[in-house]
Amino acid sequence: MDGVTKNLEYLLAIKTCLMLNGNGIGCFVFGPDFGLNRRNLFTDLLDRYNIISTFFVVGKVAEKCIDVMKEIYKRGHEIAFHSYDHRPLWEKTPGQLRKEILMFNQFLNSINVEKCIGFRAPSFSLNNETKWALGILEKMGMWYDSSIFPVKTPLYGLSNAPIGPYKPSHKNILKEDTETHLWEFPLLVYSEIGLRIPAGGGFYLRLLPLSMIKTAIQKNMNRGYPSVLYIHNWELDKKTPKLNLGYIKSFITYHNIKKSIIKLEYLLSKYPFTNFKNYLENAMETEKVN
Repeated sequence: MDGVTKNLEYLLAIKTCLMLNGNGIGCFVFGPDFGLNRRNLFTDLLDRYNIISTFFVVGKVAEKCIDVMKEIYKRGHEIAFHSYDHRPLWEKTPGQLRKEILMFNQFLNSINVEKCIGFRAPSFSLNNETKWALGILEKMGMWYDSSIFPVKTPLYGLSNAPIGPYKPSHKNILKEDTETHLWEFPLLVYSEIGLRIPAGGGFYLRLLPLSMIKTAIQKNMNRGYPSVLYIHNWELDKKTPKLNLGYIKSFITYHNIKKSIIKLEYLLSKYPFTNFKNYLENAMETEKVN
């Protein structure tokens, strides 16, 4: 494997997700080939603010990084599934996805980590062409998915999708069906006069001013919705190797990368984040009480 391929593989390795406690969620990815101290940069940051997170993990990389998986779990974070090879859903079959989830849970069991209950599709590739995945996720015991960006971008997104949590219909992913069991948690968007702008972290955290992200979170809080955010650990590391990806991909990948950790730490200090599992368990407990 050449160096560029190796680095790209690890850049895709682990995607983490947080949830503003009752009002927001965030997501993060890190590459374990950057050395132990740098690898722990993100988890140490979460510890500083007493925050637990959900890490969406690519199966093939997890198998190479068993110590990383154990450390994440030991620190109280949730491990969820981000496919076995980071290929989008439109390149898979229902049987392949089912097999991947089974393999991943078997792997987690082998290292004494509880089975995953959440999924994020690579490249946010869940749409009405790949809605078959909803049935597979439910049958495999998943509680939730977080693969929908409710805004259209050149790469992905569904502009008419709900912006708050809902149970998507297996017939039309844009519609809710309360008879289904799987929850969908769309990514955060900034909305104004009918216009939606992606604000859910990653490139958008680096591109947008903090004021817009804060406004998007506040609007969701006013609606009673959680705000789903994400970032990659390599976006927090000034020493991340810059690969030759071409102008557009390089801009998306590395633009304003030095400000990532500043913006993230500000958000962590201002809002009470948690992970998907904790959010859902609290919601179910509240429902029992009421």
